[in-house]
Amino acid sequence: MRRDVVQVKQWFAAIMLACGCWGNCWGNELDQRVKDFVANSCTTCHDSNTDTSLDLSRLGTNLNDSTVFRQWVEVFDRVDREEMPPAGEEQPGKQARQVFLKQLRNQLHESNLQKQRTGGRVPSRRLTRREYENTLRDLLNIGGKLARFLPPENESGSFALIGTKQEMSSVHIRGFMVAADKALEEAIQLGQKPEMEKRQLDYYDSKYMKMWVERPVLMGGGTVFLTDTDVVTFRGENFVFRSDQNGYRPTVAGNYRISVRAAPYQQRSSITVSLKRQNDIQGDSELFAAWDLSDNKYRDLETVQYLRPDDYFYVSADELEPAPDGKVIYSSQPASQFKGEGVSIRSVFVEGPLETSWPPQRTQNLFPNVSWKLMPSRKRFGRQFRPQFAGSAKERIRDAVERLAILALGRKLSELEMNRIIALADSKIKNGDDWVDAARQSLKAVLVSPELIFFTGHPGPLKTMDLSRRLSYFLWRSIPDQQLVKELSRQKNIAQKSLIVEVDRMIASPKFDRFVKEFLDEWLDLDKIDATTPDQSLYPEYDDVLRRAMLGETRQFFLHLIRENLSVANLIDSDFTFLNRRLAEHYQIDGVRGEDLRKVQLGPNHVRGGILGQASIAKVTANGTVTTPVKRGNFVLTNLLGTPPNPPPASVGSIEPDTRGATTIRQTLKKHQTSKSCANCHRHIDPPGFAMESLDPVGIFRNRYRNSKDTKAPINIGLRFLHKTYWVGKPVDSSGKTAAGDSFSGLQQYKKLLMKSKEQVARNFVSKLIEFSTGGEIEFADREVVERILNKTRSKGFLMKDLMHQVVLSRLFRNR
Repeated sequence: MRRDVVQVKQWFAAIMLACGCWGNCWGNELDQRVKDFVANSCTTCHDSNTDTSLDLSRLGTNLNDSTVFRQWVEVFDRVDREEMPPAGEEQPGKQARQVFLKQLRNQLHESNLQKQRTGGRVPSRRLTRREYENTLRDLLNIGGKLARFLPPENESGSFALIGTKQEMSSVHIRGFMVAADKALEEAIQLGQKPEMEKRQLDYYDSKYMKMWVERPVLMGGGTVFLTDTDVVTFRGENFVFRSDQNGYRPTVAGNYRISVRAAPYQQRSSITVSLKRQNDIQGDSELFAAWDLSDNKYRDLETVQYLRPDDYFYVSADELEPAPDGKVIYSSQPASQFKGEGVSIRSVFVEGPLETSWPPQRTQNLFPNVSWKLMPSRKRFGRQFRPQFAGSAKERIRDAVERLAILALGRKLSELEMNRIIALADSKIKNGDDWVDAARQSLKAVLVSPELIFFTGHPGPLKTMDLSRRLSYFLWRSIPDQQLVKELSRQKNIAQKSLIVEVDRMIASPKFDRFVKEFLDEWLDLDKIDATTPDQSLYPEYDDVLRRAMLGETRQFFLHLIRENLSVANLIDSDFTFLNRRLAEHYQIDGVRGEDLRKVQLGPNHVRGGILGQASIAKVTANGTVTTPVKRGNFVLTNLLGTPPNPPPASVGSIEPDTRGATTIRQTLKKHQTSKSCANCHRHIDPPGFAMESLDPVGIFRNRYRNSKDTKAPINIGLRFLHKTYWVGKPVDSSGKTAAGDSFSGLQQYKKLLMKSKEQVARNFVSKLIEFSTGGEIEFADREVVERILNKTRSKGFLMKDLMHQVVLSRLFRNR
């Protein structure tokens, strides 16, 4: 740009600033030095005649306008990171830059703080699907999957609970109503008392099982066979061993104890026997237990699982070696002649529902001062028990509503509130309707109460119950227990020590597992592990048992860091992780036996140290065929460091995977790196992505890529691959150079360089905790609180539990 034109632009901008006529009228008048800096250093490129996304000549100055405020924050951040003015342009003096940043920071901070004082920092928000499911489960002591009745969450925010990003519509209202109905349906069990005693799932004598044994191979039979005592299977299919077809289906919702006695058959390697639940009506399934079988010995196995009447379960076999002669069951021989590995099932027993009384205790708890008399119904599945009570029907409904309201809302209802809720049941009672059905209407009103579903309040310090709710939904993802409410209520000014004691108690509770699961699902994208399915021909090692261990490793690792109060640096690199036999074999680590995850020490500079070396992270940052450094680099910058890159220009296309191996990923990326508009971001994105190239889409450490043979392997659930259906391709290059100019040869060296950013990882972790605990995104004035937390924890190395303590003690957590 010609120098005289630049001077004219600067002169014109200075006049506009001096006259106070630039853009809109200045609200919260900016310091003159801020105006001078913008006129001299920014408007050259950022005016109406230049092709940039920010036109400072039209930028408003009223900081009370949220859009204007966000734009000035962007200006501050770009100048603070020395991204603007860009390299090659005339740079302002160091002192001028410092004065500009100080003045603009102060004004943005004060403007934002004033907004928080008057309007509150966090807007009203509703419970998420998961939070509502947890709440119903804890209130009613049930275990059903209730989140499915609510619409999916909006994924535009960092977490589903961010109030400004949430949606609320008539669909949500109907969802809450249906979920509450279904929850009460599971809680109120007044049908015939089920058989609770242990009973055998008799696979051996089942007519359905014998059909598969006796049917000819060409008609789908011969896949299992019977010994003198056992049923032997060589597959992991669900249709043969499903419980409902073999004489058992749960009659009521509840916990069931399932016992299996099994042994490996023709064992040559590791074998897994598992239990899987399936629901064809809801269209979902899960592996809920898995055990290793070894040494050709029988093993007695047991687990407890929540089942509904529309569920069935089945015994499955996994990690089975094929026959040494290469023959398979379907094409050439029946199961009795098959030479591959299998599982020999001696017995399966089911006990439950695990109740000490009938009607179950949860039903009796729901209706205080009511007894239940057996009065058999003519209908097989009709209500068999009738309520017996003294006093009026309305009085006993009042008892039930009062009890539930105290648990759900943490307080007694006023007389007006109680009368309104009881009125819902009163009309049914007057019409002669069933008393339980009438009571359900009033109980449902409590479960869909806005006070339960929404977090609201006035700006300023949270009241005791609101603080209890915020803390409980933060760490337990559900309602507070009576101990928490009592402890916080007995103090007019809650002492910091009391809060810390309660935080530690809650972290030690099994309910804290919910925090670990839900926080990691959204922070580290673990909930996207099933977004893609690895190509079986390229990655035949992947199955449900491995997937379960992958997720378990990351969750147990994170839980350990918090409970043991270890440094946040372990997220970058560590000398330990959590493995079971299956995952250790996947990582080629010797000496780990059994299906239970346990802490395993790693050697120095091991690739598996820290979350970037864990298979779950490799899986969620890849697709089903190949890895891409862009996706993985973006994950490191966004999820781990909290420094997300700018979105790519619209004109840049996506990277197409090359499964044939004609080009390397570096060659494919060149078109993204040659563009000037792309290169600035790629110098930050690509290095961590290249470092993680040594891990394939299922987390196997590799030196060479796998390339597709374009052959489709037959799907044999539970059976290991018969032969390799991929070529070994070009070498993997996981070297690179960081944006700061530091070179690395692989993931281990990159993690050492990343240790320099330990404080930034801690800063991002604290920010995520604040967002997850309050439902409000980090605002400009909040940055000061984040830095104060870092200052208090820096000397000890940013210990994880200490960081959580400081978040709870901060004004952001204790104020709305």
